[in-house]
Amino acid sequence: MVDVSTIAGALSAFKAANDIAQSMIGLRDAAAFNTKLIEFQSKIIEANNSAFAAQEERTALLSKIGELESEVTSLKAERTRLQRYKLKDFGGNTFAYELKESEASGEPIHRACPNCYGKGHISILQFSTHEYGQDHYKCLNCSSDFVFGVYVAPNYGPPTNYEDF
Repeated sequence: MVDVSTIAGALSAFKAANDIAQSMIGLRDAAAFNTKLIEFQSKIIEANNSAFAAQEERTALLSKIGELESEVTSLKAERTRLQRYKLKDFGGNTFAYELKESEASGEPIHRACPNCYGKGHISILQFSTHEYGQDHYKCLNCSSDFVFGVYVAPNYGPPTNYEDF
């Protein structure tokens, strides 16, 4: 907001200039007139400086408002992107965000990194391998590794067909 004291200073300087101009009307002495003229010009300059300062402050505030509006727009867009995902349990209490089918719009359903999601952005997890019933993924953004699903121990029991010996 424009500083009220800056505006008040400008108004005060204009009032003083007006008062000086009124007193100049009745002067007949050239020296007294010149003294009042200099005082009058000084007050006009003071009022102009106050007006310029208020204008500069107004311009700075308008610029800041523009920056904040841009930031709000960006945050709203990111929030909309984040709302396209839902937290899903992939078994064994392993969680990640997954694109909602209703939000896919032709995109393949994919998983998003829960760490990056918590920081406010989407990073698609990349599949690495499948071992022991679990899927291994990596986030290329934060370098986190994720294992989804329930671990299934390998079966190293006795062979079922004894003729193989």
